Amino acid sequence: MKDNFKDIMQEFQFVTDIRTAFDDFLTLTLCAFGQIPGAGKSYDEDLYLQTIGKYKKDKAQHLFPKLLACLTNEMTERIGSDTGWDVLGEFYEANCTLKGLSQFFTPWPICQFMARSSVETARESRKNEDKPLRILDPACGSGRTLMAASRVAGPTHEYYAIDIDHTCAKMTTLNLFLSGIFKSETMCANALLPEDFRVSYRASFVPFGVFRIQEKEKSSLWNNLKHLDEARKVPKQRPPDLNPNKYPEGSQMTFF
Repeated sequence: MKDNFKDIMQEFQFVTDIRTAFDDFLTLTLCAFGQIPGAGKSYDEDLYLQTIGKYKKDKAQHLFPKLLACLTNEMTERIGSDTGWDVLGEFYEANCTLKGLSQFFTPWPICQFMARSSVETARESRKNEDKPLRILDPACGSGRTLMAASRVAGPTHEYYAIDIDHTCAKMTTLNLFLSGIFKSETMCANALLPEDFRVSYRASFVPFGVFRIQEKEKSSLWNNLKHLDEARKVPKQRPPDLNPNKYPEGSQMTFF
């Protein structure tokens, strides 16, 4: 019988709680994707060893490579399907949400609809600008809205994501990276608080990998949002603009 991500993940219930194992899988995988060229180890080698060390005396540590192999295969098989390829988000919704705090991500068909309508509108409004779109999802969950947007806009644009839940930020980072969205950054922060920053992850093709950013000043996303916030500030004495056409209704995605 062919192994699958869900069944292998369920084996961890005999070792620890599923949410912890899932989060550890994300941490280990992101560490593994941030390799120092020619060194044979990760930029986050200490974090990797600390995380895998919890499973050192148990065969469960050997399940993590199998999880990554199954995840990659399942995502590849489902790309282009009507159900999408957010294997991580689907498992998280069903098995990892905290008791009494269920999290539900936007269904894939709605993500596709928002992506098409939002990207087309942005292209029309910027048809005279010869530069990549910068697409932001400020409450990204598992990142599936950006995954859908990448299939409408293409991989040459820049994709940014924010979520207050660190597990969701890691999940989005891995989803975008495995989807070939290399011009991207995912930040763990409260999108409603401009100064908030906890950690960020940048995906890149050259150098190839995922790189953890621990200082907000080194985050392109944090700096872009800071400059954007400063540019949008208006004097307190200025009356509000009541023009209904200035702030058209849009989707969760923002273009900047």
